Amino acid sequence: MNLPEHRHFDSWVISAVHDSNNPPDMWTERASVPLILENLRRHAEIASVGRGKFPGTLAQKNKLWLEYRNYMRQALSNFQAALGVPNRSSCLLYYYAMLNFAKAELLTVRPSDVQGAVHHGLSFSPGRQGKSVAGDSLKVRRGVFPWLYEHRTGHALPIGTELPIRRLVPHIPQVGTQSNDVGWGGEKAKGFHHVLVMDSVQSWPVILLPHSAIPTGVTGKIFERHFEQVEKFANWQDVFAISRRLTRFTVHQSRKTVPHASNGSPDLAGALGLTWQMRDILDVRDDAFFDGTLCPSFYSTRLFPMPPSLARYAVTYYASSLVRYKPSVFDFQLFPEQALLFDAIARECALPMLVDTISALEGRAQLFADADTLRV
Repeated sequence: MNLPEHRHFDSWVISAVHDSNNPPDMWTERASVPLILENLRRHAEIASVGRGKFPGTLAQKNKLWLEYRNYMRQALSNFQAALGVPNRSSCLLYYYAMLNFAKAELLTVRPSDVQGAVHHGLSFSPGRQGKSVAGDSLKVRRGVFPWLYEHRTGHALPIGTELPIRRLVPHIPQVGTQSNDVGWGGEKAKGFHHVLVMDSVQSWPVILLPHSAIPTGVTGKIFERHFEQVEKFANWQDVFAISRRLTRFTVHQSRKTVPHASNGSPDLAGALGLTWQMRDILDVRDDAFFDGTLCPSFYSTRLFPMPPSLARYAVTYYASSLVRYKPSVFDFQLFPEQALLFDAIARECALPMLVDTISALEGRAQLFADADTLRV
């Protein structure tokens, strides 16, 4: 296939993908459970942090602050307890931690809904006779999950929507190998590299995708609406700051550009905004190697955003239900792939779920990278 030549540029800057109108917090250290738990405790114990989230009179703020800090304390206690439980059994405690974190998050946007008795917003019937989890689905009910979905994505999630487990799990980047082992293919959330380039008059974003990550279906249509594949430029590995040992990548430049300011300064926020126009299929990076995450639509024929944070939440709810009602599906003699998959979910999703939580409660992305992991 003959690809169009790329626009020529003079300089560039590597840029993590995020909402250009809401800059992230940048951490010069790795994400870790102790670090994030300590910062979440600020929300539970420091009035200026927790109470400052709420509008109204001091009495109104104090009333909500009372609920908020106790949701946070309950969540932190459950999460701390889960760390001491081996394998997938910890998912029960992790889920109740995430449920209380979610209530604290939603208390700032729909306080009347989340105080008192509240439904999970998901349901699962464990009565099927089959032992494979491949045919299981969650059903959306009125409650926490659809409220959380709408708050984080900006899209309503209709009550009664079915969420097949075999579609949800591939949206969790941390368990890709285990997802393959149980035979759940299809498009998956994958990291990509991202730079903002410029010539003398304009700037634009350029994306580097692993060859296997080129999106298809409705995700591909959205991507192609904003970006076009072009020939690799000669120094593409230097521009994206990756090893010359890595070769199977494709280069995509944005179809639009943004002009420099009148004083000649590049409009980097505007160029970043061209990428963020695809926010329905994007998420911030999961590690320092990549600059963003491409998140395919939950269905290939219609747009249904499913960022990893919500997939992790829903699958953890499902795992907590299996732990309670169908533990036999984790029998290592009969279903080793399933057992290893849900052990991995418990092990690998704990830290990312904490990052999801602190990002939501701080109201902006939290990007972690210590000096040893920064690309040069």
